[in-house]
Amino acid sequence: MRILLCNDDGYQAMGIQTLAATLRKAGHDITVVAPHEERSGQSHAMTFFRPVLVRKVDTSTYAIHGTPADCAFLALHDLFKNSRFDMVISGINHGLNVGWDVNYSGTVGAATEAASLGYKAIAVSVDLEGCNTQELMLKAFQNAADLVVYFVEQSEKIAWPKLEVLNLNHPGLQMKGLRTASCGSISVYVPTAHKMTSEELNKHGTHVYMIGGQARRGSNIAEQDVNLIQEGYATASFLEVRQASTTNTASLNTVVEAFQS
Repeated sequence: MRILLCNDDGYQAMGIQTLAATLRKAGHDITVVAPHEERSGQSHAMTFFRPVLVRKVDTSTYAIHGTPADCAFLALHDLFKNSRFDMVISGINHGLNVGWDVNYSGTVGAATEAASLGYKAIAVSVDLEGCNTQELMLKAFQNAADLVVYFVEQSEKIAWPKLEVLNLNHPGLQMKGLRTASCGSISVYVPTAHKMTSEELNKHGTHVYMIGGQARRGSNIAEQDVNLIQEGYATASFLEVRQASTTNTASLNTVVEAFQS
């Protein structure tokens, strides 16, 4: 199978390098088009009306000075426009992408860009909590890469919805099993806004913040990915690309009709 790999951690990141090597070992033709540096938290951002530098690293690797979604777009629209990929995979992300956090994820953003262009797309992430050595990190990435190979090999058996991304999350070092899951409505990470401003800057009304979050919270909804991943299960979910609501619009129609009159 001919597969395009993207990510948001950069083309040299351990996650995408491990995934590329594992997929090649399994017999797949792999091309990497990824950011030249770490670009996490970019969601589906695109670099409109500004130059984007593209550098060919080797015959199968391109480094893009842009967002993860830029990488998918440029690869599919121009760099390889004359030859179609069978699948696009984004990751392996350094950290989880479950629950509300999928809205921030550049990993998911690259996959959704590919899905919007009609490709089967997978976003894959791994929990690195407790991986305090390079050896343990590599083991976690390898576990996640092996799971991706399984899904690639089983992909023809999946009724793959159009304009949806398969979101895979691996618990890292140990896996109790694999579960389908709904994407939770909360973030697994408790968000923080850490104020870093010095007293001198404070005097001038200027503030510096670091936005992030490492502490975790659980979900009391058993089938949600936020809950399952923290119980040690790998999760598989479909995420919709389209921004459309199926909510009853009767009350909205009333307001719109009143404006027309």
